[in-house]
Amino acid sequence: MVAPVPVRLFLPLLAVLLLFVTPARAQEHDGLDGVAMPALREALRADADLARAWFRLKAGDSEGARRDVVSLVKTRPRDPNAQHLLGIAAAAAGKRMQAEAALRKSLRLRPDGWVTVHLVDALLDQGRLSAADAILRRTESKLPGDPQHARARAFVLVARGDLAGARVLMEELEASQATAPLAWQLSVLLAELGDAPAALAAIRRAVDRDPEQSLYRRQLFERLEAAADWNGLVTATEEAGAGAVSGGLTPYYKGLALLRLGRSDDAARAFKDVVAHGQPDPAAAAASAGHLLQLGRYEDAEKAARVALAARKDDAALHHLLAMVLSRLGREAEGLAYYRRAAELVPDDSTWRFDLVVSLCALGLAEEREDALARARRDFPEDERFVKLAEGCAPGT
Repeated sequence: MVAPVPVRLFLPLLAVLLLFVTPARAQEHDGLDGVAMPALREALRADADLARAWFRLKAGDSEGARRDVVSLVKTRPRDPNAQHLLGIAAAAAGKRMQAEAALRKSLRLRPDGWVTVHLVDALLDQGRLSAADAILRRTESKLPGDPQHARARAFVLVARGDLAGARVLMEELEASQATAPLAWQLSVLLAELGDAPAALAAIRRAVDRDPEQSLYRRQLFERLEAAADWNGLVTATEEAGAGAVSGGLTPYYKGLALLRLGRSDDAARAFKDVVAHGQPDPAAAAASAGHLLQLGRYEDAEKAARVALAARKDDAALHHLLAMVLSRLGREAEGLAYYRRAAELVPDDSTWRFDLVVSLCALGLAEEREDALARARRDFPEDERFVKLAEGCAPGT
């Protein structure tokens, strides 16, 4: 099982995604069409210095962008757009106090729904629910009916734990705006509320609206897996754009669906493709190794387990998995090293200790076997397997 995106992350992730929502009507092809905030977008088009800072931020250099905008606001401290961009860049660079100060100043200079969203998100990220509430009350009369102000209210409702209230608000917003980030956030809320069919439908809308966003694609795979819609999951992994999900997760989910449909050979090929990926996700590689072991594809299982273990050197379960694979390949002496390591890392797992003793028994290592068996019987006195093993693997056999 590959871990899903945790619900606690969806507000910070949404705040980032909202920066790059493509407007309904793009006016130019200058690289700024995808800037979601209308006022900031026009300011970037009118000011090359601001635009360069924006592009630097979008390229992932948040600290460089922050420094650039700091220089700009020194010469134009009352520019609400420069202050807004400084708040965004400072937040991305982890400068919380500077981000909050800049966003507050931008909001004082000019009421703006997008600035409200980013300021509320910054405050909630610090756990300051009362301060976020205060911002909403202060700006409500200045931004009547503003959809971004309503979005910020949804943020606060989620932080307060009122997911049902946030659902009503987000459903209204998504119906009126029909953007991918709104559909994605609504899907997370619906899943948390236990409405799996509606959550699946919402994430499907998000994918349809933004086919290249890997986060939406991955969550679609997760929703289809949870619904046990194996045919739907196979179809989703084969759609144009499905490859946007990195780390070999697309073939992993395809393999999982094919396995559940009883198509073992096709499933094995898909799990093998996970490892063929340039940089496979360790969890996907580990899960693929386990499935390949069950399918009897031991050589492929070994490759997958080693790839996963390279990224998780102290993962006892992976050491044990690789040991089992090597045992199936008739390489018991090599597998013993991994049985030993698994037992060292997690000494209170009786099954791993049992498999270690069995391996020692198979290799005829009498002295170490007897020592390991004695310790296991002391540590797990109620486990009958060790009693039977002592009877069936006596010294000298």
